[in-house]
Amino acid sequence: MVNKERLRQEALRLLKEMPQTDKLQVERKLAEFLFASTVWKDASSIGLTMALSHEWDTTRLIQQAWLGEKKVCVPLTTENRGMQFFYIESYDQLTDGAFRIKEPIPELCTPASKDSIDLLIVPGLFFTETGYRLGYGGGYYDRYLTDFKNTTLALASKQQIKRSLPIAPFDLPVDHLLTDDGFLF
Repeated sequence: MVNKERLRQEALRLLKEMPQTDKLQVERKLAEFLFASTVWKDASSIGLTMALSHEWDTTRLIQQAWLGEKKVCVPLTTENRGMQFFYIESYDQLTDGAFRIKEPIPELCTPASKDSIDLLIVPGLFFTETGYRLGYGGGYYDRYLTDFKNTTLALASKQQIKRSLPIAPFDLPVDHLLTDDGFLF
């Protein structure tokens, strides 16, 4: 069995060493495919994580959502490796949180219930062609997704797609996987 930690290190190396011009091109293609999709167009609220520098930039997605009058919510990490999403209307409602990720300031935001999030964009390091993901290992999204009923989607470059990954019984695939070549499903 392939070691998850080695895979995480491989994925992080791949993302961190990607030339900036290549990264921008992948992000442009991901955004174009996403914004043209019915998955995006049909959603009135979008849940996503504020990206770290080596991840796919989510600010473009947030800006487009706000322009389209969609609600945007981002997670705040909670005790016991949980997450609570909050709607944001401005970047001023964010602060540096756990793992150097921008998180909502609860006093300035409205909580978002799971059923109010139409489209949840799920982060990951590697993905299978069937939508299973390898995350950072904290289990935050694994726990959140257990009773999430609406649409999930992940964004990835072609290089982040693996034939197989170690999958645990509690792992759940995303509903849609979008790469810089388009939707795999």
